[in-house]
Amino acid sequence: MSQDTNQDIDLFDLFRGMRNLFKKCLIYAYRFGRFIVRNVLIIIGLLVLGVVVGYGLSKLIKPLQTAEILVAPNVESTAYLYGKVEQINQSLKNKGYKLTADFSTENLKKISVEPVEDITSVLKNLEDFPQDIIPRISENYSDESAFYDKPLYAPAYDLHRIVVVASDSLMDLDAITAYLESNTFLQQKRTAALAAIKKKIEANTFSIRQIDSVLINVSVALKQGNTSLNVLTKNENSATSAILNSKTELLLENRILEQKIPELDAVFKVYSKSAWVEKTSLRSVLVLIIPVLLVFLFVCYHLLIRFKKRFKNEL
Repeated sequence: MSQDTNQDIDLFDLFRGMRNLFKKCLIYAYRFGRFIVRNVLIIIGLLVLGVVVGYGLSKLIKPLQTAEILVAPNVESTAYLYGKVEQINQSLKNKGYKLTADFSTENLKKISVEPVEDITSVLKNLEDFPQDIIPRISENYSDESAFYDKPLYAPAYDLHRIVVVASDSLMDLDAITAYLESNTFLQQKRTAALAAIKKKIEANTFSIRQIDSVLINVSVALKQGNTSLNVLTKNENSATSAILNSKTELLLENRILEQKIPELDAVFKVYSKSAWVEKTSLRSVLVLIIPVLLVFLFVCYHLLIRFKKRFKNEL
């Protein structure tokens, strides 16, 4: 019985405390409303002043511009791309540092590179990774970061996005790609890879012509017998079927190789370059921030005066 009584008392105290809290909130809201009404002209003036100051500052501060370059590294140059971008970032500490005759860091504020997420390219390229290296790479990373944030996995992606932030939209994006292309060793690898593809296509074309010649001779020979060429080609165990399969494989390989030739016209094949757009920053919201800040400081000033008076009265 006494336990039930204690519970009733506890609930009564709880409701009474909540009622007092609600009453205090209403009192503070009423006082704040009176404060707003008494100082409405001052608050409106501060809001107008803040908008004017914010607009003026937004015009004085030069906006940052951002652009993107979408590239596909060739001849195993992904690691070089990431290292070179990091080197450019480090050189930003030196204002106006000239990396080449056409590329300076004067207006450059930031440059970064990240993979374009594509699970298809990841699954395809991970097949070329040594099977024993993937578990060892995974051991060095925690699962807290996304897969594409792990630098050692960057070569598993075909496309990469270079993000450029500059203070002037007149900065030439071609100068950045030209700087990345200036590596002599990679250019030699690209030229050698292109030459190897062309030689492979020539060799395959010669083999196809040889096969065509053999097939013509076989066709002439078969016309003199009772066996049809169509029947022989359907027989997977026949020599003619093997020759036809070889020709099909060579034609398919040539088609794939011919598609790779345009991709090797540069070490970093540029797929697209975006236009310069204004980067979202604090500058774009100054018109909103400064009026609110002025009103907040005005309210804080009056609160401090009120607390100071109360503190003196208590003393």
